[in-house]
Amino acid sequence: MSRSARRTVLIALALVAALLVFLPLRIVFDMAGLGARGVSARAVEGSIWSGTVRDLRIGKLSLGDLDAGLSPLGLLGGELVLDMTRAADATGQPPLAFKLARNGDSIAMRNGLGEIATADLFAPLPLRSISLDGVDIAFAGRNCAAASGAVRVNIEQSLFGLTLQRGLSGNLRCDGNALLVPLKGQSGLEQMDIRISGNGRYAADFRLGGLAASAAPALSALGFRQQGDAMAIRINGRF
Repeated sequence: MSRSARRTVLIALALVAALLVFLPLRIVFDMAGLGARGVSARAVEGSIWSGTVRDLRIGKLSLGDLDAGLSPLGLLGGELVLDMTRAADATGQPPLAFKLARNGDSIAMRNGLGEIATADLFAPLPLRSISLDGVDIAFAGRNCAAASGAVRVNIEQSLFGLTLQRGLSGNLRCDGNALLVPLKGQSGLEQMDIRISGNGRYAADFRLGGLAASAAPALSALGFRQQGDAMAIRINGRF
């Protein structure tokens, strides 16, 4: 190869490397097809290796601002994997970190750790946030393919006379094609099963036992119904 040809090849390689280094994260975000799975963002800034996703949302659920970067190891494994952590400039927000992976028609959250605000998704229940501890969730198409890790639902206040400072907790699993989040309070008398389907719909069955009879009228006004010796409510919605 002549000197001029080598120079041309080196220049071409340098241009390719520069494009890879400075390729906008927005392009990768769009290429991943996350929008079709209900994932959106107000803005995506920076390069594929070091960027920020502003107001990342999974349906109606806001995860806030997250720093993001493409994982080289994921590419070697044939996947598009974004390492995501709560943005450095998102002051006053609790920590959050996870990997968001896409491969064909499969999408997954891996190594989820931290806290996500739930807003009014489960109204009229005063649930404030969900804490994740080693959470892995994978959907193949619209079907739950794998789920593990611990989840805790944090209660905003005293719940109908019950003090649930430790919230409701449990371990994720797949239940047929749906993701199941089975939760219990410390006493075992408070139970909540949340089933999430691949199209973003969810059903939350909440059951309270051991209540004083005087609590029944207030609970009934909120939509609770008597179920054996407990009061129960089902909340249907979509992320």
